[in-house]
Amino acid sequence: MSVSKYFKGKLNKLEASINLTIKQTVNRNKQTIINQQTKKQWNFGEDKNAFFLAPSYAYSTYLVKKRKGQPYDRVTLKDTGDLYKSIKVDAQINSFIISTNSDYFQYLVNRFEGNQLLGLQDEFLKQFVTTKVLPNLKKKFKDIISK
Repeated sequence: MSVSKYFKGKLNKLEASINLTIKQTVNRNKQTIINQQTKKQWNFGEDKNAFFLAPSYAYSTYLVKKRKGQPYDRVTLKDTGDLYKSIKVDAQINSFIISTNSDYFQYLVNRFEGNQLLGLQDEFLKQFVTTKVLPNLKKKFKDIISK
């Protein structure tokens, strides 16, 4: 086998491993992604684009939230917690989809039409790639190259 054929074979294996490794990494870190969507972004009153969720609560909702001991200074999309629990992550070939099967969600989409409710902020995505995806790719690449 020629040297160039050897390296071409390794490069083909490396290329083929990229999408699979991304999908595996997402599957192993679904809860991290869900927590970012719910406990970080929504709980802090932010959407995918780091915009505050608007419009704000009605005064009656403000009073209910205050009485329950829930944050009332920002919209968190959390009352009973059912919406947060309904969030799912579906790993794709080289990405992922965040979804919900909550009937209530369509109401929220209409109410907060200026906000992109589902999806992760760019800062988190960069962090996720740097701390989760790249280490897995490096390990996979090292395994392929060393064989």
